[in-house]
Amino acid sequence: MGPAEQFLDARRTVSAVKPPAAALLDDLGVEYRLIRLRGQAVTVQDVLDNSEGDVSREEICKTIIVKGAEGERYAIFLKGSDRISFSKLKPSVGKVSVVSHDEVLETAGAEPGAVCPLTLKIPVYLDERVLRLKRINFGSGDHLYGIEMRTADLARALSFKVLDLAE
Repeated sequence: MGPAEQFLDARRTVSAVKPPAAALLDDLGVEYRLIRLRGQAVTVQDVLDNSEGDVSREEICKTIIVKGAEGERYAIFLKGSDRISFSKLKPSVGKVSVVSHDEVLETAGAEPGAVCPLTLKIPVYLDERVLRLKRINFGSGDHLYGIEMRTADLARALSFKVLDLAE
């Protein structure tokens, strides 16, 4: 897809601006597919229902932001169907809780469901199950787009620590 392609922004008006994650991947030379969504997608089922084009349920991932007792924040990147095991996470970051809607906006510059791990400025912990996938699909920072890319290319675009984090 070329730089001249037009995109729809959140108001469904034509824009020449790609989501920041797509621009980052372009700059890094990482191949990806920008998936248009017909409506806001927060859950795995929303992604499946609203995607324009084929999307595999197994490849859908999510980014959840948590905070520690001192307010430090971390991103947890895992398969969309998995849940965080807080007991497995605790030895690495201590006791944490999921942040509020407003804290997601403050930390990620996006609403829950659209958070993109590639654009975050906080440590990212990736569940090891994600690395078993050939391709992954995740939020772009914009509810109307998702990003799909080869899992093998993730380390080119994101610094992360791999842990067993899912229940």
